[in-house]
Amino acid sequence: MTDTVTDDATAVRDQALATLGLPETWAEPSGYPRSLALSAIDAVYSLRARYAGVVKVLDKYRSLRRSQGADPYQDSGRDLLSAVDGAGGPEASAAVLFNNAKAPGVRPPLLRSVALADAVAALGRVGVDTAADLRDASPSTLAAARTTWVSARGNGPLSWEYLQMNVGVRGAGDTTVLRWVTRAVGAARPVSTGRAEAAVLGAADLLDVSHRALHHRIWWVESGRD
Repeated sequence: MTDTVTDDATAVRDQALATLGLPETWAEPSGYPRSLALSAIDAVYSLRARYAGVVKVLDKYRSLRRSQGADPYQDSGRDLLSAVDGAGGPEASAAVLFNNAKAPGVRPPLLRSVALADAVAALGRVGVDTAADLRDASPSTLAAARTTWVSARGNGPLSWEYLQMNVGVRGAGDTTVLRWVTRAVGAARPVSTGRAEAAVLGAADLLDVSHRALHHRIWWVESGRD
C-alpha cells in the first residue's frame, strides 16, 4: 500500500476501535435479498427509531403473511401493497400490519404505513417490484428509483441508502460512510469514493474483519441506529 492508503487505513482502524465498539460484535449484514417488502418496511420504520421496535413491526408483517400461506422473505412490492389493501389501506394497515408510528420530521403528521405504501407504489411505477429489480437495475433505473423514493413524503436519502443495503446493492450507504471516513482521516474536504473504499478495505485487513462487516458497522453507527 502507498503511504496515503496505509495512513488512511490506520486512521480508519483507530477510529473504528474508538467509536464502533468491539469488532467481534460487528454483524455481517444479511438484509432481505429476495424480499423488497421486508427491505422497504425495515428502511421506512428504522428512521429515528429503536431497532427493537422495528423488529416487532417486521415480525407482525411476517406472521400475517405466513398465516396467509405466503413467504414474506419472497414478497415483492406488489405483495406488500396487496397486503396493505387487504388490511384496509395504508392508514388502516398501521394497526393491522405495522404500528401507529409517524414518519419523523413530517408536518402535518404522516403515518409510516402511508409513507411506506406511497414509496413502494412509486418504485413500481418505475419498474422496480422485486429486490432483484433494484439490485440489478441499470444506472438510469436506479436513479429514477432513488428520485421517486426520496420524493415520497416521509422518506429520504437515509432510508434510500438502507433500502439498497437491505436488498444487497453494492456500495449502498456510501454517502454516510464517506462522511465518517472523511472525519477519520482528518481530511479538510470529503474524500473520494475510491479513497474511502481503499481505507475501509485496508482497515478491515488490519482489524481482521470482513470489509462488509466494517462498512455496515460504520453505516449503522453514523446513521444513528446504535
